[in-house]
Amino acid sequence: MLNLLHRAGWVAFPLGLFSVLLLAIVMERFYALTQFKKLELRAFDSLMVRLTYGSSLPTMDPADADAPIYRILWAASSLPYGPLEARQTAADIALAAERMRLRRYMNLLATIGSISPFIGLFGTVLGVLESFQTMQNAGLGGQQMAGGIGEALSATALGLAVAIPAVMAYNFFAGQVQGMVLDIQGHAAQLVPRLGIAAAPNGNTGGPGNA
Repeated sequence: MLNLLHRAGWVAFPLGLFSVLLLAIVMERFYALTQFKKLELRAFDSLMVRLTYGSSLPTMDPADADAPIYRILWAASSLPYGPLEARQTAADIALAAERMRLRRYMNLLATIGSISPFIGLFGTVLGVLESFQTMQNAGLGGQQMAGGIGEALSATALGLAVAIPAVMAYNFFAGQVQGMVLDIQGHAAQLVPRLGIAAAPNGNTGGPGNA
């Protein structure tokens, strides 16, 4: 890898930056998604117990208040005495916002995976053109020409070396996020109807919980 960076020319600078960003994003997303998953499961268990014995959204432990399911229920319970359909719509909007939160930095990861090969290819094309220009002006032989083209191809190899793990990481995290979103959606489907069942006036089951 260090040899490719040394031989790739100017494209080593943006591709080197991309490789550092790639490593940072992979580490951050792996840690964040692992923590979100644990937080979501803990908050769901707690909310299920509390909402079973009361209709109001309980105050969460500050350590669990950032859980996606709690933020969704808070949005759903903010509609005073609204119908169940309105609370479910609010929950769907909040779920979309949570999906974006779980996908943080993933667009950048996809960008790195998609443009790195093109940057490497662009460096290779410029390197080959420079080699032909030098051969024409200085009358280089085939051996020197092959050496220049070999160095130019290092740019493409470096671009692929950055792009391949970026694409693999993106696909892995996309699958993780999709699975977590399905879990959160299932949690919301179980908990949103429990909001405000006993709190509505005249026994109306469409009432809300307290935010």
